[in-house]
Amino acid sequence: MKIILFPIESIARELDYKLMLASMYSSKENMIFIGQHDYIYEMSKFITKGMYLGKNLFSVREDGTWQNRHSTLRNKGFSILHLDEEGAVYWGDENTWRRRLNKRMDVGKIRFDDYICTWGGFQKRHYECVTAANTDNIINTGHPRFDMLHNKKYAELYSEEVDEIKSKYGDYVLIPTAFAWFNNPQGYKDSFSKRWNFSYDGSLEAYKEQIENWSYSGKIFCEYINMALSLSVKFPNINFIIRPHPAEDSTPYICAFRKIINIHIEKDGNIAPWLLSCKVLIQDGCTTAIEGFFAGKKVINFQLENNRAHQMFLPSVVSDQKTSIDSVIRSIEKVFINENVDKIVINDRAKSLLQNFSINNNSFLNIINVMDIASKSIDYSVINNFSFTFFKVRFQIFLLLKRIIRPLFKEKYRQYKVYKSIFPGFDKKNIKAKVEKINKITENGADFNFINENLILITKK
Repeated sequence: MKIILFPIESIARELDYKLMLASMYSSKENMIFIGQHDYIYEMSKFITKGMYLGKNLFSVREDGTWQNRHSTLRNKGFSILHLDEEGAVYWGDENTWRRRLNKRMDVGKIRFDDYICTWGGFQKRHYECVTAANTDNIINTGHPRFDMLHNKKYAELYSEEVDEIKSKYGDYVLIPTAFAWFNNPQGYKDSFSKRWNFSYDGSLEAYKEQIENWSYSGKIFCEYINMALSLSVKFPNINFIIRPHPAEDSTPYICAFRKIINIHIEKDGNIAPWLLSCKVLIQDGCTTAIEGFFAGKKVINFQLENNRAHQMFLPSVVSDQKTSIDSVIRSIEKVFINENVDKIVINDRAKSLLQNFSINNNSFLNIINVMDIASKSIDYSVINNFSFTFFKVRFQIFLLLKRIIRPLFKEKYRQYKVYKSIFPGFDKKNIKAKVEKINKITENGADFNFINENLILITKK
């Protein structure tokens, strides 16, 4: 028996594709645990030999230092497959992209026999230069979350939700937000912390650039609220759905639009069915633009200026660039009166960043091929069931105590609420329904065991 760990940081972003991948990879030989990433790491301490697929081995503490879980897992005999959740959406030029990639993992800790699944060829070539990983172990796979929208077979998972949303809102405009740096539920103390790569290293010019980026985020945050209200007035018979980012404070949107009958705040669940059911997507240079493109939607990238310093490259490629509310209005009018919309042409530079643009790419199968190779170094996994059971019981007791005590500590309680918005916990009924739908799609007969709100197990029936 081989144990495979799938860590999750954000349920809305990661759960569905990891359930799909687990179902496809389930077999009589594989036990696949999907869980909150901290919980999964603590659980790994009771396992000898296994496989870890995810990006949570490395994270940046508040003081800017690396939290390195990689070495601990390697010492326990784990095969490591690094798969990023934000592997291609960057601003600036290629040198800026490389610096961002170096902040996605502690490149000096990657070992020769680690595996890195990259979003595109650019990332593969970069990691071949800066890590010690065998070049054959750095594989350009693309990312499955885009296949969940582009591949009709996988998108069938959302068919019922899509029908329900369309029935409720009709042809609507979707406006997801991504202003967590400025609209930070943890306050400006966190916004100006090293967790956001914000620091003063003696260079006033570099510090000024950071302030300018934060300032721009604030300006566009305010302008998005203004834009949504302007659109609701111009198109009173069209619904507008605001989807606050899970890491954002949703209070400003709720307060600003609480009396506007055609603006609705919807923040629960995966964004995929909302993308598949909307008529138009408006965003500000985030990964959602790419997801909207693969969902076959008209994508508008609304920014205050065409400034490369603030422009995310890939979202700009797949979007209709607009810098004024009036131009956004005209673009929406064209879509709703069924005028011909210019077809988006993906250039080679964009294709180098994201393998999913390639015809017939299937990131699920690409990653499964990597997992097959990595699993050859694992003859069997051993789990200390007694220690694991004791850990689960102890964890639940401490969790109960923390729920009682935490409200007494204002700062800790605020951080906890932010965490819960990103990972509210697994819902047994919801997981069961998803697994049943996925089994019809994959025809692989996976089964699941709901262990607790932080952990589920996928096996073969």
